[in-house]
Amino acid sequence: MSRNLILDSARAVLARESEHAIEAYGAAIGRPVTDLSSPALILDADVARSNIATMAEAIAPLEATLRPHFKSHKSVALAVLQVESGARGLSAATVWEAAVLAGSGLDDIFVVNTVAGAAKMTVLAQLARDRSITIAIDDLANTTALSEACADAGSVLGVAVELNTGMDRAGVDTAARALELARAVERLPGLEFRGLTGYEGHCALEHDAERRRSEQRRAMTLLVEAADSIEAAGIDCLLRSAGGTATWQLTAGHTGISEIQAGSYVLMDRFHARMAPHFRPALTVLTTVVSAGPERVVFDAGSKSLDLDGECRIDPLDLEIARADEEHLIVRPAPAAPLHVGDQVRIVPGYTPSTLNHYTVFHVAQAGVVTDVWPVAARGPGHHGIDARPASVAHR
Repeated sequence: MSRNLILDSARAVLARESEHAIEAYGAAIGRPVTDLSSPALILDADVARSNIATMAEAIAPLEATLRPHFKSHKSVALAVLQVESGARGLSAATVWEAAVLAGSGLDDIFVVNTVAGAAKMTVLAQLARDRSITIAIDDLANTTALSEACADAGSVLGVAVELNTGMDRAGVDTAARALELARAVERLPGLEFRGLTGYEGHCALEHDAERRRSEQRRAMTLLVEAADSIEAAGIDCLLRSAGGTATWQLTAGHTGISEIQAGSYVLMDRFHARMAPHFRPALTVLTTVVSAGPERVVFDAGSKSLDLDGECRIDPLDLEIARADEEHLIVRPAPAAPLHVGDQVRIVPGYTPSTLNHYTVFHVAQAGVVTDVWPVAARGPGHHGIDARPASVAHR
């Protein structure tokens, strides 16, 4: 088997997605955004670049570095802009995201979630031949399987123990358990212990700033104390990775944290807006009125086009959203701003990562004109045929 099979596959997918984007949507380039058929995903390139620059400037004097989360925008073009602006590497949610990033030539990729399944482990081990790849772990038997996959591939994969800092999702629950796993990794071939990760995502659900700060402080104290206990046992624990857009500044300034994984700041959404006001929405969904009456106005962007978590905003109107069906968004009409069938509006999503996962492309816009179309990469459940690879690729 070619050692570049996974990278070649990812490059081929990127090439096909880019070719399809231009073939299917390229006719929009040079035309006003208002000419687009809706629903359509609109990316304000100037605002996205401004958000990237704002984060780069703000984090520069702090102790932690930035490893932005690819899942928040799923755009290789935006990932490249982030790296060019000083990001130390990239975070990914799935093995397939990591493969696409690696296939595009990017490096230092951290899959910040735990992964199970022989096929995905084989892909990680293959990627680690040519790239610096790190994966989160919280289970000894699963970690041993990763070691075996790397032995088969002849590669070295970085691992970071995930600590549950309060989100109650994946991760070990105690510093003692984290140390136990770190010691086990030291004995396993093909693996390199790099540190700890402990995303404090539960803090993003707390809109009260003081309570959010208190919860964040408690979570990061747990992470740093666990990392210090590992180092006290004679094991280097250089990677101490956490932090999302809702808590990025607090976590990046917390002594002992080495990097943050914030990603939503690039595109922004309503969910994060109240907690990260320094960043502006760069992503909107163009939608058209398809029915209008005295009791309701209906748009052609429903639950298959928008994620309503965090409350969408219909920009620039202030309309009450009654509900979202699959292909319809129903709002209460506003007498001061009457809408008619055929009128178009732009909606700021409630939650961007879930919204963009519905779309094939971003319509990149500047000054109201489409200037390019960029593929939305690595969409869907996160495997893209990994299980269908030749038998010789499968983990033994």
